Amino acid sequence: MEIPWTEKYRPALLSQLKREKAVETMISWAKKWKEGIPSKKGLIIYGAPGTGKTSSAIALAKEMDWEYVEFNASDIRSKDAIEQNATKGSFYSSISDERNRKKLIVMDEVDSLYERNVEGSDAGGKAAIANLLEKTLNPVILIANDLYALRSSSSGKTIVDRCEQVEFRRYMKSQIVSVLKEILQNEGIYAPADKLNEIAENANGDMRAAVNDLQGIGEIYEAEGRDITLTAYAVINDILHGHNRDIRGTKAEIMNVGMDPNDFILYLLENIYPLHSRVEDYETALRSIGIADLFLGRVGRRMNYSLWSYANDLMAYISELNLKSDRFEKFAFPSLIRNMSSLKKYRGIRKNFSMVMGRYVHKSSAFMNKDSLIYFYYLLQRDEEFREMIGRRTDLDVDEVLSLEL
Repeated sequence: MEIPWTEKYRPALLSQLKREKAVETMISWAKKWKEGIPSKKGLIIYGAPGTGKTSSAIALAKEMDWEYVEFNASDIRSKDAIEQNATKGSFYSSISDERNRKKLIVMDEVDSLYERNVEGSDAGGKAAIANLLEKTLNPVILIANDLYALRSSSSGKTIVDRCEQVEFRRYMKSQIVSVLKEILQNEGIYAPADKLNEIAENANGDMRAAVNDLQGIGEIYEAEGRDITLTAYAVINDILHGHNRDIRGTKAEIMNVGMDPNDFILYLLENIYPLHSRVEDYETALRSIGIADLFLGRVGRRMNYSLWSYANDLMAYISELNLKSDRFEKFAFPSLIRNMSSLKKYRGIRKNFSMVMGRYVHKSSAFMNKDSLIYFYYLLQRDEEFREMIGRRTDLDVDEVLSLEL
């Protein structure tokens, strides 16, 4: 099974993160541990998902020659669980290592801890982390998406006060494109510049999402410059307009496109809809696509990739039908993929808007997104002075926010 590119190309060195100021803060904090135990034993790394927070902690441990031990705070959210898993381990260096290395304790998603159970009493998760920061003999890194959510309780404020903080802002579009180009070069794959720009735009500063999209995108150019989109066009044109009897040859063409059948069927479905002049053949074609889709669904559920062959048979069979249109039909990109990309961009803009506005009222981005975002949207829409102030003081793209049409 192929390694996900997010893991394959995870930055191994801090210098690869493209975050000079943040890296300086991290190294400065880490060097204090060489001189003894610093006053602030913890470091909080906060910022949006996909900005390299966890990768930076891994890289720091490697460069400082520390043992890396990670916990997810959302999985060990109770006081007892945190003390059992993290606090006890923080008292000791690596027993198995002759050099007695320091142990870097990393706790992810610390802002997801909520202090009250159904009866309203203190569950103690954040208090346990505060206790960890007071007693630890080893460096501790806390990772959070929303620093203001972490500060929302008295114990959360105690945690923040005992740590140095470093913010990881969203990556700029140019930084994402640069990384995508490096990955494609290593993979021996070519993709057009406009496709990389589109991926970077849709990622909304999330490098991990961009790399995932790059690996999974169906219409990138393969090695040696073969354009999958254009190849798909040729094959689909043969299926819909060729009216040939060589089903085996058509099936071979589908397989040679190099596109995931789940993506290919979307291209086929998008371009078959205008061809409804012959109702009987049109219905037969749609029925074949529907059955092919069932086979593809079973591939995912059963992990039986031999079923792909049956789906390809059904798609190839459509080439025997006499489909036609009263006018020329332009080859169309699947609207489902386009709409999913638009929805992802919409959610990214809204999430960033929630985070920025949450800072002003000291609420979490989740609270803002659910309960109060619409009021700030109306303020931006109707109050020019407020709109200009937000534009000056934050990195929020106000025009982009107003395009949400809440």
